[in-house]
Amino acid sequence: MSAKPKLQNGNHSACGCEELGIKIDEAAKVIADSTQRYGPEEVFIAFNGGKDCTVLLDLYIKYSKHNAKPIVIYIQSENPFKEVDDFIRTCEIKYDINIEFAKGKLKPTLEQLCSKNPRLGAVVMGSRRTDPHCDKLETFQYTDPGWPKLLRINPILDWNYKDIWDYIRLNKIEYCKLYDEGYTSIGDRKNTKPNEHLLLPSNDGSRKYKRPWELDDNSFERAGRF
Repeated sequence: MSAKPKLQNGNHSACGCEELGIKIDEAAKVIADSTQRYGPEEVFIAFNGGKDCTVLLDLYIKYSKHNAKPIVIYIQSENPFKEVDDFIRTCEIKYDINIEFAKGKLKPTLEQLCSKNPRLGAVVMGSRRTDPHCDKLETFQYTDPGWPKLLRINPILDWNYKDIWDYIRLNKIEYCKLYDEGYTSIGDRKNTKPNEHLLLPSNDGSRKYKRPWELDDNSFERAGRF
């Protein structure tokens, strides 16, 4: 079977991915509009090395109106996967960017970040509507009271699990290798395990998994999180 052609903005019919193409166009417009509204020193990308943020970063690099390198922040968990940290370093090289590592709980880390960089006014996130507590999130929405005041920008809010993997595969984007080891959603070592819905039948007790995009029911995307 020949490889599917790479998606290009505004021309998706050739690969039979019109619905994904529309979502790419919408995400591209959100990113372009946001980077016209905010200067490069006023907006940052929240990046965690997961599949959604990997797509987000690729889209942002392609469609940002800024010539300067983006500010990218990785808030590291207390028990991170080495594979995630390694992948983040890989992204730095691939996109020729610097990703700042921060460690701690989300709210105080954001408070420190905004205190250090008072011009920051917006954060671009890889949130999707199926994520916990994101079902009522809007594409543009300010943080809740009591948090540093930032406009949350969610370009891929209405993408689904299949959209994410279709984009990655069609564009041949490198991703964290944990996804080839049975993971479909990655947190940290204390709350994440391979997804049993990808486990292949075995007669010898070995544990091998299907590829992440072979998950039959997308509602089980977070089955490996606890």
